[in-house]
Amino acid sequence: MRKARSETLSVVHNTISRRMFCETGMAALSAQLLPGMAFGFAADSAATSSGASGPPTLDELGTGWLDCGLLAQMPSLHNFHEMAACAPDLVGVNFLPGGQLYGDESGPRWPIYYSLPLCGMTIDDRSYESTNCRWFAFQAVRRAQVGDLEVLTTNRLVIEDAVVMWRVKFTNNGMTAKSFHVALTVDPGWKPVDREFIGPGEIRATSDKWKMDYVYRFFDLPQNKTDGQFAEWQMSVAPRETREIRFLMQVVEPGKPGRPGLTSEWFETQWDRTKAEWENRWKSAFTPDNDFFSGNAPLLVTNDAAIREIYYRSVLTLLVLLRTNLWSNRTFITSGERPKGVVFYWDTSLFSTLFALLEPKQMKEQIKLFLEQDPHESAVIVFKAEGPPSPKHLEVPAGWDLRGYAANDLSIFRLAWSYLVVTLDKEFLREKIADQTVLQRMHVLATNWKKLRLNPTDQLADYGGALNLLECVPTYINKVPSFNSANVWMMRELAEIFEESGDSDEARHLRLEADAMFKAVMTLYEPGKGVWASLHRDGTRVEMRHCYDFATVGRFLAADLPPNVRREMVEFVQRELLMENWMRAQSQLDLAATISDRPDHGPMGAYDAWPAVTVDALCRLGYWNIAVPFLRRTHAAVQEGVYAQAREFYGVKRRERDAPVRIAQRQGCMRECTGGGAFAETVLCTLFGYMPKLGEAPELLNADTPRGFVGELRHVRRGVQRYIIRSGDTGVELRKET
Repeated sequence: MRKARSETLSVVHNTISRRMFCETGMAALSAQLLPGMAFGFAADSAATSSGASGPPTLDELGTGWLDCGLLAQMPSLHNFHEMAACAPDLVGVNFLPGGQLYGDESGPRWPIYYSLPLCGMTIDDRSYESTNCRWFAFQAVRRAQVGDLEVLTTNRLVIEDAVVMWRVKFTNNGMTAKSFHVALTVDPGWKPVDREFIGPGEIRATSDKWKMDYVYRFFDLPQNKTDGQFAEWQMSVAPRETREIRFLMQVVEPGKPGRPGLTSEWFETQWDRTKAEWENRWKSAFTPDNDFFSGNAPLLVTNDAAIREIYYRSVLTLLVLLRTNLWSNRTFITSGERPKGVVFYWDTSLFSTLFALLEPKQMKEQIKLFLEQDPHESAVIVFKAEGPPSPKHLEVPAGWDLRGYAANDLSIFRLAWSYLVVTLDKEFLREKIADQTVLQRMHVLATNWKKLRLNPTDQLADYGGALNLLECVPTYINKVPSFNSANVWMMRELAEIFEESGDSDEARHLRLEADAMFKAVMTLYEPGKGVWASLHRDGTRVEMRHCYDFATVGRFLAADLPPNVRREMVEFVQRELLMENWMRAQSQLDLAATISDRPDHGPMGAYDAWPAVTVDALCRLGYWNIAVPFLRRTHAAVQEGVYAQAREFYGVKRRERDAPVRIAQRQGCMRECTGGGAFAETVLCTLFGYMPKLGEAPELLNADTPRGFVGELRHVRRGVQRYIIRSGDTGVELRKET
């Protein structure tokens, strides 16, 4: 791994994989419930529907009661600056503001976190695990039953602050009064440094490892004894009554006084403000000319409950991972557990159209930074509080030079292309990126495959080893169809931009090269099987039974493929990848399936974007009747909150078609991931067919093809004009919005 640049810079590159990044980050960087669902929702479900004419409320998008015994990830908390993760007990919260939360390894049962030490709670000297939990964008809820006593804990993170708030309620569901002893304890790893009584009581502790102090402050204690490590109550609760303990913890600099004014009134104000601010930003996301985003996401209006919920949960995923405390104050980090400010190009590109609609101003600034980078250098870019200086000259190594993700050329090109065709900001093409223009940088990205040829006569690029590609699939290496097919698309799209700019000669040259590469990609097809092969450097041809080839070839080359190839590809996906409520990234019949078992790219689950891009490819290949019903079925898999890095099949039926599905944690999978924005992208660009072009009248994908879906998408912007797109019995149609 290359040494990181100075900590004063706002971007750090490392030549490492997604998994390695998680494991070495601290060292390097210091809509209705389906019957019989696997998670067994309790009767206490989410709030009543807000109706099909507007976005669901955040209460509606909260989960029902989840059975903790079936989960691999507990609920998370986000506040636009930080992430926290609930522990499986009733009060512990993993929190490390400013740092990497993921603790370098997956646990046997739960993730292992880097965290300031947790608090714990005992009732009559016994601790209890949560039996059920609920996730909301603005809070997390856990509960357990202790005899007739129900214990319910709700946590919120103060908006854009380093303060965690608790409400712990004790409800007596019995017929007689209950008396019991409650103790909140400081983890034995803590070293208390101070004790002061301010109002009801305060515990202050320090973490030598993280060089931070935590201050716990308790409110409204009827009887209490507080010392350096314990706060205790003797409580009595009458039948059908509830008693509550409220407290918070704030992060302060070691040895510095705690923040003044944190009274019970402040607590209540911030408790209400947290939800209200979340609701305001959620509403702003779908409101043209709002005062928070520079654009807006389209408003979906439909009575199709499953697709409605899929779309809005996908957009909510991005808000959960939005950070406002970085130099670009509308940055969608890839996942919250990683070091602060980490953005993977690949994941971000999967919602590129939605990004351009929702936040075009900051997207443009971020793309300029992306275009300054060597796309073959790293998998990630790290945003810091201050923006980095722009280089005066761009240099890259000569020859084959892939050290990061194979996806980066495509990812950065796709982001720039989406920004251009959505905003129609043609002047952007002439803006300078160091000593080149944006158009020149896009040309580099679209033709960078030439650097990845091992022989100048090769028509296919060599995309390196497993760590450059899917990481966990050792046979998916070298000359693969996926990114070579993407090169065909990039050159064709770039040709249209050159044609629009008046350079017909360069446009013609790019189209000829794209056509030649298409023919080379087709040599990787396995006739009659519906799958593709990779060509290894030793000359071996290895059959690949993976969704990513289907998704990329289907998206970028659908119009070029013969009908029999389309049919065979779809038959393969139906037969081996699509399950009841989710999909397998890799077929269980793949030659490497037994040694590729990671939830995101292996045979026992899928990266959360893969079902969305698979639906996109199915539609582009002409199989809407398969794609849309499968999309609806995936609704049953997202009932733990929003989209994650991966969902996995688990339990004794995990190899079956109707295997239960949950958010994965093993092998470094994160609880939330911006790749889930791909579902909203598919609804927008595929179901509704929004496919803007530079300089052309707006058109829709397969406009005369009925989708099997009825709905409207409102406030869809192209340039300065907004449109309404309607899907009905005869296809999709577009009209200007007045």
